[in-house]
Amino acid sequence: MKKENKSFFIIFMTVWILLVVLNFIIPTKSFSEQENRYMAKFPKFTFENLVSGKYSEELNDYINDHFVFRNAWLKTKSFTELALGKKENNGVYIGKNGFLFEKFEFGEEELKNVKSTLKSMNNLTNKIDIPIYFALVPNSIYINSDKLPDNVEVDNQEEIIDKIYENTQNTINIDTVDILKENKENYIYFKTDHHFTSDGAYLVYLKFCEKANISPVTLENYERKCISEEFLGTFDSKAQIPNQEKDKIYVYMNDNNRTVKSAIYDNEETNKIYNEEYLSKKDKYSYFLNGNNSKVAIKTNIQNGKKLLLIKDSYSHIMAQFLCQNFEELHFIDPRYYTGNLNDYIEENNITDILFLYNVSTFVEDKGIVSLENN
Repeated sequence: MKKENKSFFIIFMTVWILLVVLNFIIPTKSFSEQENRYMAKFPKFTFENLVSGKYSEELNDYINDHFVFRNAWLKTKSFTELALGKKENNGVYIGKNGFLFEKFEFGEEELKNVKSTLKSMNNLTNKIDIPIYFALVPNSIYINSDKLPDNVEVDNQEEIIDKIYENTQNTINIDTVDILKENKENYIYFKTDHHFTSDGAYLVYLKFCEKANISPVTLENYERKCISEEFLGTFDSKAQIPNQEKDKIYVYMNDNNRTVKSAIYDNEETNKIYNEEYLSKKDKYSYFLNGNNSKVAIKTNIQNGKKLLLIKDSYSHIMAQFLCQNFEELHFIDPRYYTGNLNDYIEENNITDILFLYNVSTFVEDKGIVSLENN
């Protein structure tokens, strides 16, 4: 072996051994604030998992999540991908005008999951004799598809929504696509996050009010307030684009939602549907409705006997500011975490209306409604 090659080999092995040692020395994190997600846990070894390959997959996920200096490696990878002219990084398309989009694909696996979800959903709705509404919201990648990189195509979410609606039972289905398309030039989706903004949420609120035959509170009756100009959401966390344009977060406030009579988040009680503490953190969207909880119960300042239960994903959190205007109580159940019986909850809380509210990307992948049926 030449002297130069031998020196390179020694340096390489020294660095590699050092990284391996550091991986064992540096404590692992259970949650990444930068990526706003829980990190993979060290897999439990079983012979069955070893044979099936599940153990090696989970071990690989664990190593990738906890590799030393992970954030620095991700930023370096992102910079390199951009320098090479690539259109996406870590599953996120780098769009035009500062837009980021997470890849969306509707294949056999998603179709199978939707069929299973709809079966459970229909089993639940057919046992309920109060009005049940269903709002399925398209994602930014579909509404803002003109902002995608050139020659990138996306599955037609409007057709997917229509097909899902065709197979529901005992629900009043809400068209959310047209009104979002008509307002696409407005700031209705965050550029760096998978949620819609307060302005997008208000449009869906209008369509819900129309179907539920209730009077929406017009925007003139709110104060539109910018509560952050420093928001970098979930898409940014994955793509980690250098000098990415930051989002602004707006909220619509009035006397009905600035404070409420009570808001119980699992076991924590307050009188607000907003949590200002999150504005100093990476996950600023959790300002709305205190982030993810298995259940939330809100007593508003309205007295009309109407009690709405939302079975939902996190798109509903930003809707709470508007729904507070029309219901005496708002109840939110996240089927991913809730372990109680749905019919018992409806009866115990005298629920008068139900709204299933999901974004398309979550609905086609999530298994929460199946779990809810089995509780």
